[in-house]
Amino acid sequence: MLAGDEAASSRPDGAADDPSDAAGSALQSRRTSKALSGEGGDNNAEREQSRQSTRSLEASDPHPEAIPEAIPEGTEPVETDGADNAGTGENTGGVEGGDHSGGAEEGDSASRPSLKSANASRHGSTMSLSREDVSTDWYDMHEVEFQAQQKARRQECLNELLDRSKAPASYYTTSKKETWVLEYVNNFNRQYTQLFPGRRGLLLSPPNHFGVPKFVCTTLRPTQLPYRELYDYRGCARFVAEYLSYVPLEPAHELPSIIPGPAYTLRLQQGNAFDYSILLVSLLRGVGYDAYVVSGYATRAMTLMDESRVESKTAGIAPPTGSTSETQVPSTTTASTVTASDSGSTGASAAPPSKYKVKPPRQLQSLFVVKQEEKSKTRAQQQAAAARRKELDARALAEEDNDELKGLRVHSWVLVLPGKREVAEAFFIEATTGNVYATDNENYLGVESVFSSVNHWVNMQVCYEGLKGISFDLGDNGKWEFVLLDNTQPGGVDPNDDDGEEQGGELGSEDGDADTPASEILDLPPSWVEKLVVSREAFESRCPSGAKMIMYRDARHEVYAEYFRKDGMVARTIFFADDTRGYNGEIRETFSNRRDKLRQRIRIPYDGIIHEFFDAGRLHGLREHITVDGRTKAMHFYPTARFDGLVMRVDETIKIVEHFTDREDRLIYRSVTFDGEDDEESERGAIMKMAEKLERNPRKGPPNNYLNFPLLTTLGCPAEVPSHEDAQKRTYFLKEDKIRVVYHREHGKIIPSTREFKKPTAEQKTNFLDMSVAFEVDPYRKPRKKQQLYTELLSLLNSEQGCLSAIKASDREVSEILANRTAEEADVSLVVSVYDTMRNQTKLPSEEKKEASKEEEENKAADLDYLSPFLVSYPTPTKLSREEALSVKDACLKNFKERLIEKANIMQGRLDEVTGEYQRRQQQYSRNADSMTPEETEAYVRFCNDALFKIHILEKRLAKHKETAPERYVELDARLKADPRLCLAWTQSSS
Repeated sequence: MLAGDEAASSRPDGAADDPSDAAGSALQSRRTSKALSGEGGDNNAEREQSRQSTRSLEASDPHPEAIPEAIPEGTEPVETDGADNAGTGENTGGVEGGDHSGGAEEGDSASRPSLKSANASRHGSTMSLSREDVSTDWYDMHEVEFQAQQKARRQECLNELLDRSKAPASYYTTSKKETWVLEYVNNFNRQYTQLFPGRRGLLLSPPNHFGVPKFVCTTLRPTQLPYRELYDYRGCARFVAEYLSYVPLEPAHELPSIIPGPAYTLRLQQGNAFDYSILLVSLLRGVGYDAYVVSGYATRAMTLMDESRVESKTAGIAPPTGSTSETQVPSTTTASTVTASDSGSTGASAAPPSKYKVKPPRQLQSLFVVKQEEKSKTRAQQQAAAARRKELDARALAEEDNDELKGLRVHSWVLVLPGKREVAEAFFIEATTGNVYATDNENYLGVESVFSSVNHWVNMQVCYEGLKGISFDLGDNGKWEFVLLDNTQPGGVDPNDDDGEEQGGELGSEDGDADTPASEILDLPPSWVEKLVVSREAFESRCPSGAKMIMYRDARHEVYAEYFRKDGMVARTIFFADDTRGYNGEIRETFSNRRDKLRQRIRIPYDGIIHEFFDAGRLHGLREHITVDGRTKAMHFYPTARFDGLVMRVDETIKIVEHFTDREDRLIYRSVTFDGEDDEESERGAIMKMAEKLERNPRKGPPNNYLNFPLLTTLGCPAEVPSHEDAQKRTYFLKEDKIRVVYHREHGKIIPSTREFKKPTAEQKTNFLDMSVAFEVDPYRKPRKKQQLYTELLSLLNSEQGCLSAIKASDREVSEILANRTAEEADVSLVVSVYDTMRNQTKLPSEEKKEASKEEEENKAADLDYLSPFLVSYPTPTKLSREEALSVKDACLKNFKERLIEKANIMQGRLDEVTGEYQRRQQQYSRNADSMTPEETEAYVRFCNDALFKIHILEKRLAKHKETAPERYVELDARLKADPRLCLAWTQSSS
């Protein structure tokens, strides 16, 4: 049957024929990678320990095999899609719950690295999640609870899948036709082994998860799912890659011990490369693609789904913020905000500076030179990063060449041939990642066979340089040997195109012919797998059991389904530290459907920074919240959601700064400075200074061509406020009892005018002008009058009291916000969108209550006995004599007849009443029509319309009643005859 005289090898040239020695040594060599871990704390020693542990994620390890994740005892790690799954030995399938990809060696578990925490606490340090030291931090509590739920869900699903009472009979039985096919395939495999003893065995009839051997072609189940996104091969590949969790083959140089089927893989949402490929081919063939499962060999990175050589930004993940302004605390003490009026402030020093201290000279520097230096620094960093990437690529290539199992690592992927769905040329799809590659990609080193739901083809070509020069023309019998004689050409008739019911009928008819096959050529039996089904909720989750993790070179990306975690997290990206470019790592968490409107949280453990982002709709209009080492440093707000227009609040320990916008009083800035000495009222100490900044008064004077300016002012036109009288900044020195005012700069001037008031005591109110100091830019300007200065001083004193009250109110508001955040994180609650039809109740509670009451009334009506009023006078209603039964029957019929007549009389009376009133009003209108007003006429017309409508309805009801009354009487008579309590009377009367 097999063509060719020489044993052509499909493995790469130079690969060892017996891989047992190489595999044994390779399986014992495992690398470990350091983690973003450490112990939490707020003191300097613990902070330094956290920094050192954060930097331990060295970029020199381009593809770590075990990325650490702290898991307490009794919980299960998050499902990962990278090298960290290698060697986990997790029992997820098999006849007795074993891993369907093959079990690991017993001695291998001793060399596995211990798992450490990669989660940073809210104080910026990392916390251990071991049983001995389980953190009570908000985030760690949610993580531990999530891991426990994850393990319980998977175990429950696994128990259900291995329950034979809930599985179709085809899963654990073998039909006659399947038995013939298995005998035929086993005969083919014996001949293949004898002709090619140096080649690996074929994957022809592996057992399923119930231990029953099945021909691998019948394991595929072409199905078209009812989702538009899965009609294209890109959408199918992306769905399979995201929906499943990858488990590498163990050992890596052997074929999987069992193939459970695509339905099992969909339910468990976990599998090896063959499970991925079988599921993807089932979906692709269901939508019309000529797709095949490829069994062959690939590189180490491909078989372990190691994407640690790929940058996270290539997968569409936003780059880390790093040292950008997004996570930096805003600074309010820049050179542009410091004016000459603040040069005398005492600040937070213990001893006030000397009054006559000489100011340090200003450091003059060219902005152009600064920009050039920044450009040079950026260019140098980019060059260093490029050199670093080049070095990592070279190192990864060298490690791949040094792989002891190179060319022996078994892998499976998908081949799509041209001819259907407008496919022009053949290409590969890596089912584990969803990426598309050319058929000569260097990551694929050899092909043993390909199969689909119609046949199985064995590769007879030699793979010298990977897949370069390999032909995928399956119709060429010199290069590809088919297994079954039926459908030897690609694109043949698929036996699984029919529905499950039709397949069952065909299978039953085939089983009926138990003596001989239907024809001389044995065709392929239908698939033993039930039709693939994915619910809308599961399809929208796009995560294996609700969670999925992918490892990149610079980050680890985790995805969670909506409403899967109780804290509402839908994504988390951990960016690793890189000492070569001075980057210290970052953790970015994304949330959805949270009642507290939390959208994203960015944590930088090295700096102890936590930056939270909120959607609009929160109380107080909070938009962003920045904390450093557990202390609030900045808050951003939605100004349109607040009545005071607050934009940002910055806390600098001894100084608090607030920024405003769109206020009627033109306030844009407010700050308060404390002395830093602890007292009973506040840990910051007493208030030393308060400052306010205001915008330019928008009132402008009339144009120059208006000559009669006093007349315009009298008529109500606002007069222009001169710049030297319009305050730009007001500074209140509480300890020094003085107020300084800086006015807006006049046009053409480089410095503003200033004035400083010394607060007068009760004895100094008469000569307070001697206690004020002013600086006028224009020396020829007429001095201001005493009354004007006195009015301004009173206004400043009132403003000082208002500023002090606003600062106290702001402090209370911040305390309330922090208390709310603590309560929200302690008890996270999620909300369901009104557009979510799956989780939303389609009926209102009021409607459900009405339906329940209606059903209750119907049940009560059904429980009522229509003969109970007539059986009350009889002691034994169930045992009536003939006379008593006749009496009850006659009484019931008579009562019912009287009720029908009474109802007809009532309707006739109402009809006569309405008709008489209508005729009376007609006669009245005919007599007084000429003298009636338009309003009376309109009222008469309305009455006529209503009366005619009522007359019509009553006539209809009366006619209907007269028509149905005899029928109802006959129906009651028949019901009485059928009543067992009255049957004695009817029987005796007939006899």
